[in-house]
Amino acid sequence: MTITIFFDDGWVLNDNKIRGKHWRTLCGEFFHTRYGGNPEIWGEANHKTITSLFDIFWRDGKEKFGDYQSFYTQFKKDWVLGMFNEVGKTLAKNENYTEIYDAAVEYVIPKVRSAIPGVIESIKELSSRGFILYTAAGAVSIEMKMYLEGMGIIQYFKEFYGPDLINTWKSGPEYYEAIFRNSGLDPTKAIIIEDQPRFLNNALELGANVIQACVTGEHKPQFPFYVEDMRDIVPIIENLIESRNL
Repeated sequence: MTITIFFDDGWVLNDNKIRGKHWRTLCGEFFHTRYGGNPEIWGEANHKTITSLFDIFWRDGKEKFGDYQSFYTQFKKDWVLGMFNEVGKTLAKNENYTEIYDAAVEYVIPKVRSAIPGVIESIKELSSRGFILYTAAGAVSIEMKMYLEGMGIIQYFKEFYGPDLINTWKSGPEYYEAIFRNSGLDPTKAIIIEDQPRFLNNALELGANVIQACVTGEHKPQFPFYVEDMRDIVPIIENLIESRNL
């Protein structure tokens, strides 16, 4: 049976600190071109808006909205309104929140360059060896596609799982359960590569194999298989497969 590998995004495929800086610059360019004003102020508005919305949406979103699609629709609206409020501009009545958000994302994400060192080459190597690759990220699927397109590796992935594709939050085991149900894959023949221990434990509950990404030093290794440099992920995967007789 072919082994399937699921990659998280932040701190696994992409460096969130670098990505955040690129978002500020590119978001500033987008809003400056479309609505005028200072691009640096628009960029700073993006940082402040995301920070202010974090607790409301990422920490309390599941309890507040329940349904992920409802959350995502409201997030788009509040993000756009937050941007305009931060720069002291008024959004015209005929403007559409969703259209503005989607247009901004389509402008920004493909231009972001924040790949974790070595991950692009490792993805290509894994694909050449016959592994089937997926994402299992907190980002929505369409945005994951854009990030991978910008990285030049979208063609190596079969599917782009995010909460929107399965309408399930990533916070609990039901996230991976929904992915395996949707894909029809056997979790015991799957490898989850993720940085956060709580998500790795959720995958373990379903019988999946896990590798902890410890490339930033934020999380200390807590699992038998872990990677500290994404250039080393291919032999670590091979060691896991051999030791588990997959």
